[in-house]
Amino acid sequence: MWKHGPKNASRRRPLIPGAALFAVLVLAGVSFGQDKKEPTFLSISKAFKLSGWTQFQYVGWDKGVDNFSVRRSRLTLAGDILKKMHYKLQIDFAKTPTLLDAIVEVEFSQAFQLRVGQFLVPFSLENLTATSDVDMINRSQPEEKLAPGRDNASQGRDVGVAVFGNTSIVEYTAAIVNGAGFNKADTNSRKDLVGRVVLHPLKYLSVGGSFYKGKQSAAAEAPLVTRDKAGLELALVFDRASLKSEFYYAKDDKLTRNGWYVQGGYFVLPKKVQALVKYDVVDMDRTLSGDRVGRTTAGVNWFLSGRTKLQLNYELYKLESGKTDNQAILAMLQVAY
Repeated sequence: MWKHGPKNASRRRPLIPGAALFAVLVLAGVSFGQDKKEPTFLSISKAFKLSGWTQFQYVGWDKGVDNFSVRRSRLTLAGDILKKMHYKLQIDFAKTPTLLDAIVEVEFSQAFQLRVGQFLVPFSLENLTATSDVDMINRSQPEEKLAPGRDNASQGRDVGVAVFGNTSIVEYTAAIVNGAGFNKADTNSRKDLVGRVVLHPLKYLSVGGSFYKGKQSAAAEAPLVTRDKAGLELALVFDRASLKSEFYYAKDDKLTRNGWYVQGGYFVLPKKVQALVKYDVVDMDRTLSGDRVGRTTAGVNWFLSGRTKLQLNYELYKLESGKTDNQAILAMLQVAY
């Protein structure tokens, strides 16, 4: 049902809403007071699924404040409204409760489906990878700073309508969104267009591209400025080895920006212990020299059970001059339930 969700979902169980339970008790009480009538039973015909996960993190900086935190704590509620109509709600409780996803999807066919609500912007492989399934503790720098829905601190999300589907070797998504981000009203009447197409010519190979065409304004009645993005992606995923890479381009008002990453991984112990290395770089103004920042990350993932895992990363930040800017050790325990 959810194209971009985790492959190994945690155990889920149907729950009975409190209102329905109250109704059962009332009906039961009525039945006890009427000896000559058959007992009345109430059943819930549409079960829903509740799942979630919490991330406990430690970061130790060479230059900065070391910190323990509950980075994220999310609950997801999902179910069927009709046979081919589904819904999903996701909330993060780590800080102030924040609504992340509020989606209704309708399946007309495998090749054509409709999504409405607040959802992940269909741009780039890394943006559409569930946070619980990201290989490294942190997403790449260009993803966080250039991808729509992350460049405006909206955790990769926006509000709108999308059509999507897949055939034997092609998957696609096209959407119209506000462009303002999640849990916000739009500041202008212009809507943004975004799309992504991925080819799967071989079982282990994925090649794709994304685009974003939009305008943004700082406030209502403020001037509109350009917000255009483009991306390319490549993924080779075998049983134990993987190679992933993406390139990002952005035109924000008069600024031209770009970035890219390449990442390799290998399961030292099949489906249990994974070693990874990643290099990403971002240039926030192509007209300036010396502002490009590169980051090398080495990591180990230990999968304890399903999505429950322990991650350890080392990050090294270097300026365009080659000088070390900062470095950090990160450890994170993700517990799924």
